[in-house]
Amino acid sequence: MVDVGLIVYLTAWYLGNYYYNIFNKTAAKAGGGSEYAMIMAWIQMAVGAVYALALWILPEARKAPAITFTQVMKLAPVGFFTAAAHAGAVFSLSAGAVSFAQVIKAAEPAFAAAIGYAVYGSSVSRAKLLMLVPVIGGICIASASELDFTWACLAAAGGANVAAAFRGQENKKAMAGDMKAAIGGGANAYAIGTLWSTLLLIPTVFITGEWQKMDAFLKVWEDDGLPGHTGFRFNLIMSGLTFYLYNEVSTLALGKISGVTHSVANTAKRAIIIVGCAIAFGESMSPSKMAGCSIAIGGTSPLEAGETSLVFQLALERTRVPPCLTSCTHRVGTFLYAVADDILPQKKKSA
Repeated sequence: MVDVGLIVYLTAWYLGNYYYNIFNKTAAKAGGGSEYAMIMAWIQMAVGAVYALALWILPEARKAPAITFTQVMKLAPVGFFTAAAHAGAVFSLSAGAVSFAQVIKAAEPAFAAAIGYAVYGSSVSRAKLLMLVPVIGGICIASASELDFTWACLAAAGGANVAAAFRGQENKKAMAGDMKAAIGGGANAYAIGTLWSTLLLIPTVFITGEWQKMDAFLKVWEDDGLPGHTGFRFNLIMSGLTFYLYNEVSTLALGKISGVTHSVANTAKRAIIIVGCAIAFGESMSPSKMAGCSIAIGGTSPLEAGETSLVFQLALERTRVPPCLTSCTHRVGTFLYAVADDILPQKKKSA
């Protein structure tokens, strides 16, 4: 039987993520690029926080979590790394091409594996750690041919990946024991993380010096964009709402499918965002950029993610990349990751 609920979740997740990128980039263009990135990041989080609080306050909407102050404080690290990941992502998406920033973001699972192994002692095979090579190599290939390349975009997206990796590990620690039952589910956990992030993003506005440009930002807000642009307020608010909703729906989808399937779905989603935003904004999609994108995404997927093949086929039609090149590069990283443990088996521990 078809799981209609899962189909709805996945559709909302994909569309929400796509439109977040569209709204966010459009707002950034109307507001002057990355000049007000931290203010924009805070507003987006604040919109999500208001939405979350409204669900708890409105009758019959969502039951508020019954947790203690100590339990709330345990979620502070999750909120901190959520704020850092979002700030880095917003800056990277504002400073460079959305498609390029998403290529870097596609390596997030690889960052998670490396940090989990190096910092938290997670069980990750040495062979799979070696598969970071095609991931990093793919990013380098894509970067070399990126017409809109900026070091700021690369650094911010990479920093967002690092923060997201720490967020995942801290979330596992925080949700251990009776915390999950007290919070009342993943949706409430994400809401609390959003509230923490909204609070913790405020200092970034001062650290980056954007507070000194607050009068200029308010003028842009009042005029609804820089001269020649409109829709700044609408796109900024909608980017905050879609950001919260697609992340919440992603959490709900994880409750219906396995972690591996969720990872594959996330890989396919990245590919859709990369190609979709490149088409929407007229961004460069050169053959070498697509090849690097294929290698990087393929290297992060633990399965042969056939779902992405249709997306890259669309890219082939747009960029005239030789089919053998894109197909091979996409599958090389995927295949190596999938068979890594068989090629370099781990030594069995003696009893």
